[in-house]
Amino acid sequence: MTKDKESIVRSFHYVYIVTLIVGTIIQFSDASEFAVDMSKIGLTHVPKDLPPKTKVLDMSWNYISELHISDISSLSGLKVLRLSHNKVRVLDFSIFRFNQDLEYLDLSHNQLQKISCYPIVLDLHSNRIRSIPKPIMKLEALQELNVAFNSLAHLPGCDMFSSLSVLIIDYNSIPDPSADFFQSCQKITSVRAGNNPFQCTCELREFIQSISQVSSEVVEGWPDSYKCDYPESYKGTPLKDFHVSQLTCNTALLIVTIGVTGLVLAVTVTVLCIYFDLPWYLRMVCQWTQTRRRARNVPLEELQRTLQFHAFISYSEHDSAWVKGELIPNLEKEDIRICLHERNFVPGKSIVENIINCIEKSYKSIFVLSPNFVQSEWCHYELYFAHHNLFHEGSSNLILILLEPIPQNNIPSKYHKLRALMTQRTYLEWPKEKSKHGLFWANIRAAFHMKFTLITENNDVKTQSHKNPT
Repeated sequence: MTKDKESIVRSFHYVYIVTLIVGTIIQFSDASEFAVDMSKIGLTHVPKDLPPKTKVLDMSWNYISELHISDISSLSGLKVLRLSHNKVRVLDFSIFRFNQDLEYLDLSHNQLQKISCYPIVLDLHSNRIRSIPKPIMKLEALQELNVAFNSLAHLPGCDMFSSLSVLIIDYNSIPDPSADFFQSCQKITSVRAGNNPFQCTCELREFIQSISQVSSEVVEGWPDSYKCDYPESYKGTPLKDFHVSQLTCNTALLIVTIGVTGLVLAVTVTVLCIYFDLPWYLRMVCQWTQTRRRARNVPLEELQRTLQFHAFISYSEHDSAWVKGELIPNLEKEDIRICLHERNFVPGKSIVENIINCIEKSYKSIFVLSPNFVQSEWCHYELYFAHHNLFHEGSSNLILILLEPIPQNNIPSKYHKLRALMTQRTYLEWPKEKSKHGLFWANIRAAFHMKFTLITENNDVKTQSHKNPT
């Protein structure tokens, strides 16, 4: 009984060992039938005797230059095809029509110009590609595309790659990738586009803004692999540190901004000028400067004449309140001798003789202009003689003060000299605002900025020196 049991156990062990050996042989047979490695054996074409059930075919590192439909049409279950480091230039569009299960195709390090297939993963790096071939753009099932180390000049969109999730496109020649990439590639989960010659100009501004908003897990190598290559002043600068304002890049916006700013500035200046009466101040300062210059340029010998007064004042009786209340007190407190017709006209002489005499004995002639002045006949005579003396003596001895505005149509045509003077605007305007009175009197005093000799009524010589206290 014991011997029978031992024989049964030995038989069982034998059957188990045989089964294990046979199973292992079958497994190795299946594995070798599903995966075929024919790399680095100097192939120039695809062998004809490939196992029909091959799922993984590696023919990399050979010299294959062509691939025909007859080479792989029998491999209907092929899922992985490696053809890297060969000399393939062209693939027939219909070559993979019987390989609907093809998932991975490695064509890197070839010299491809045309390709048509239906893989899920496509590796085309180092193929000197200048643009994505049109057939590839139709691969709607493509999920991963590797086109690194080529000569691509543009970042492709995903309008046709509806399933693309991984794009490797670094080390190409892309200067200014489109900012619409992330909008068109909604399913993208990983993109590697660094180490390209990025031109940091206005065209790159929107791309930088869009890529900065994407997670660093999606954009591989950001920001270290994304640097400016042009211009020289920004070379080596990370894209994240390149900043340029929208105003600088948008010419139309820049023009509108400058225009609006200029318009606002012009309106502001105009309003301020009107509010603070800036033109009046500028005109007064200009006249003050011109008066000082003329006074300095007049030779002293021309002024060494029989002068008895610094100024003769001509005005209408209707304006006497202002003359006696404002003008005379402000002049006489500066030691300026005034000649007035009511106190300095010589009795017995005609009015015309007195006018001429006063004008000739005065260094300056001051005329207080107003609508009342225009209506006075004698005032006009005084102005006429003073103006005549101006050209006769060759010096600027007229000081016109516009007390009140005089409309041009109110000046009679026979007063052509007054019209000419009013047209030239060579007069000082009396300001109504008290804050402007100081500048007005400074202009008046500037006209007497000269040292000269006065002859008193007793023929005594008196040297007078009047300088602007300001």
